[in-house]
Amino acid sequence: MKPVQRYHALRRASIKSLQAFEAAYLHKSFAEAAKELSVTASAVSHSIQTLEEVLGTLLFERAKRGVTPTEAGARLYAVIRRSFADIDEEMRAILDRSEKPQVVTIQSAPSFAAIWIMPRLPAFLLANPGLDVRLWAVHEAPDFSSNGIDIAITYGKPPASAGVRVEPIAADERYVPVCSPGLVAGHVLPMDPARIEDYYLIQNDVSLASWDKWVDRYAAGCISPVRGLRLDRAFMTLSAAENGLGMCVESTVLVHDYLETGRLIMPFGDLALPFTAHHLAVPKSKEELESVRRVLGWIRSWMG
Repeated sequence: MKPVQRYHALRRASIKSLQAFEAAYLHKSFAEAAKELSVTASAVSHSIQTLEEVLGTLLFERAKRGVTPTEAGARLYAVIRRSFADIDEEMRAILDRSEKPQVVTIQSAPSFAAIWIMPRLPAFLLANPGLDVRLWAVHEAPDFSSNGIDIAITYGKPPASAGVRVEPIAADERYVPVCSPGLVAGHVLPMDPARIEDYYLIQNDVSLASWDKWVDRYAAGCISPVRGLRLDRAFMTLSAAENGLGMCVESTVLVHDYLETGRLIMPFGDLALPFTAHHLAVPKSKEELESVRRVLGWIRSWMG
């Protein structure tokens, strides 16, 4: 091939086609690569086909259950991996030296945002004057590929992705009944679970746990004990319990501060339902950015 022909051919090998190739290599599937890149499987297939035409060789062997890299594909991936890593490292270095205020966007489940992030945010921003935080409080699964999200705190484990690190907010998260101290004043604590029949129970309708599950496990002989308020946000159920409207069963991640300050107590002791509900997710390509690393350290320090 003449030099000018080689030049025009290589120009057709766009960054997008190399990204599609990298994702397909990691997932061994065009469909899974498409999910990571938020494009269609046919778009991934077309990008890789264009790359194969440019190089004059197959990069994958196609099969019904996925794709297998050829020897040429394996060699190309080794080069792309090093090159993307070098680009990523240099961009991080430039960004970390920049005098422009750095912005970190956090997507969080609404109750976690209200109970954990907002009360702690003013002190964090005061201690980090070169850093701005944007907070989106939504229940949607995070879309790191298109929404500019740097960190997500999810309720429920987010979809698996090779490019995203996911960890529990707390390794020992569980759901326990809580109420205001005044609601059970004069009673010996912890109380017998059967006493649940004497109280109004506040139910969070979007919770992974429920009073029905707790009663089935710890107070199975009770007769239709679940009655009272029905709400759809944990911060509202906890506020209702704090104001003496009844008992609620909520995550130890969310009730942590309430218990520490004595605004709520656990009337039945630590009779809990084990659920790992809250997760921290961050793209691997962003977790070494100085600004993102500072926010991650701040979040991870809360649960100690």
